[in-house]
Amino acid sequence: MPILDLNGDQFHYHVDDFSDPWRQDHPIMLHHAAGGNLHRWRPWVPTLARHRQVVRFDMRGHAGTRKSLGDPFDLADLAGDIARVMDGLGMDKTHLVGASAGGIVSLRFAHDHPDRLLSLTLVASTPKLAQMGANMDAAPWRGILEQQGTRAWLLADTDKRFGPDTPDEVVQWYADEGSKTAASEVIALQGCLLAADLTPLLPDIAVPTLILGASHDDITPVEIQHLMAEQMPDAQLELIEGVGHNMKVEIPDALADRTLRFVNEVDARL
Repeated sequence: MPILDLNGDQFHYHVDDFSDPWRQDHPIMLHHAAGGNLHRWRPWVPTLARHRQVVRFDMRGHAGTRKSLGDPFDLADLAGDIARVMDGLGMDKTHLVGASAGGIVSLRFAHDHPDRLLSLTLVASTPKLAQMGANMDAAPWRGILEQQGTRAWLLADTDKRFGPDTPDEVVQWYADEGSKTAASEVIALQGCLLAADLTPLLPDIAVPTLILGASHDDITPVEIQHLMAEQMPDAQLELIEGVGHNMKVEIPDALADRTLRFVNEVDARL
């Protein structure tokens, strides 16, 4: 398991690159969601890595990246971890893709480290996790996590997380991967994210941004997707039908292809 040692903090990471060796295109970094890990991006890698270096890592406290149990999460520190991983791998700038909670961290990174960022792609994300749809209630999450664990939490409301045509084996794989992260860490991260509101920062995030949202997503509802598109100076919104909040594992090929085209468009403007 590749481990990056950053002043005593050890981050599990992968770097994939099957691009033409004579090209020098900018890399893409992928940031996973709460209760996830770098393997959630596995289906995206073939499309992206054929053309660019792709970097993914486990967020602190998740799967192969540890933190001291009981230590709180801090959103600025999580965003800073992106910069630290980039430094450890010798990356100056990157195109950043964040999904769900990973998008929240990526939004904070875009605000705090704009000089390190070339573009931002948000997949089913939000600047304010507490502002969910009317049909979504986060109140039971903590109890499920405490009593049954991360896997059970991820399976508790799959109708809110996946589209109706998602194969059961995809849902089970998604939950199995989530079980690699302790429920206590998910609870701590949720507390951090539910208390955060990045909405006031949106007008200051001027990096080219692609917002990919599901038309029916109670966790990151469509009105939030429109809000980001309206408030961010250089953002474009695309809403996708027939998928749920976890669309990045439902339609990975389509989303990876759309992200790659966006990244290429941004680089062509540089």
